[in-house]
Amino acid sequence: MRPPRGFGLSVVVGGACVVASVLATPLVAQGPSSQPGQSTARRMSVSWTGVPIGDVLRAFAAYSGASIVASSNVTGLVTADINDQPWDVALATILAVHGFVASEDEHGIIRVDNIADLNDREATEPIITRSFRISYSRAAELQAAIAPLLTARGSVSVVESTNTLIVSDIARVQRAVARLLP
Repeated sequence: MRPPRGFGLSVVVGGACVVASVLATPLVAQGPSSQPGQSTARRMSVSWTGVPIGDVLRAFAAYSGASIVASSNVTGLVTADINDQPWDVALATILAVHGFVASEDEHGIIRVDNIADLNDREATEPIITRSFRISYSRAAELQAAIAPLLTARGSVSVVESTNTLIVSDIARVQRAVARLLP
């Protein structure tokens, strides 16, 4: 059996060097034994004690190969022990504990924001209206599934004659609706 591959990460915190070891395991293919909605991202094991969130985000970017950009209000120290978890689940959990949220834009860049700042920004984003022609289902039945995704300014309506959903909301919601619908 081959030993698992990993990498070391050195972070300087207040003059002291903190070393984190990240264990890399291969990407898990989505197969019949995988649970729906279960992450297929590479798994990692890492431990941080009092490390600035910016350094933690850089470690996640280096490990995952993703581009991660944090807003100026994303600050604080992270103390976490992650054991054999998908990197995206570990990142989301660390961010949620600190009151931050990550969103991926259409180019694949992960943006990390304070939840309050994200809500303020979304309140001023333009509303986009898009129609979704539905096949193999009734649009009226899908309307209830889409409603929880909408922001306070969003709306969803049904055109029964063409079995079409009309969704008006910000770009983030439009992307989520497009992923949900067949």
